[in-house]
Amino acid sequence: MAIRTWLLAVCLLAGDAQQAFAGSMNKHDPWDPHHINGLPPEVRHYIAGICKSEPSAQHDFATYNPHERRWRINLEYLRCDGLAEFRRGNQCLDVDFVEVGSEYRLASKHYADCGY
Repeated sequence: MAIRTWLLAVCLLAGDAQQAFAGSMNKHDPWDPHHINGLPPEVRHYIAGICKSEPSAQHDFATYNPHERRWRINLEYLRCDGLAEFRRGNQCLDVDFVEVGSEYRLASKHYADCGY
């Protein structure tokens, strides 16, 4: 009986390990809405204003510089319906939000070389 219990425990643990390994092998969706959900409300509001559908974004869509307390939004990594023009030739629109008090405010919009 002790051997059966031990074998059952080993099988259960092996099954959990296999599931964990298989789960870690799943590829992360490159167009994940969670890349937007974690942004400050002011940035999310801006995105909602330029999109006519539920937005999704790649990982490089938003970068934060803690020294400047600045979020840079790279619109070439955003996907949604109704997105306003963000590209001029090989230049793409970047939008910066800086922290002012407890909020983030739109600081600049400028075109820079596209990252893709």
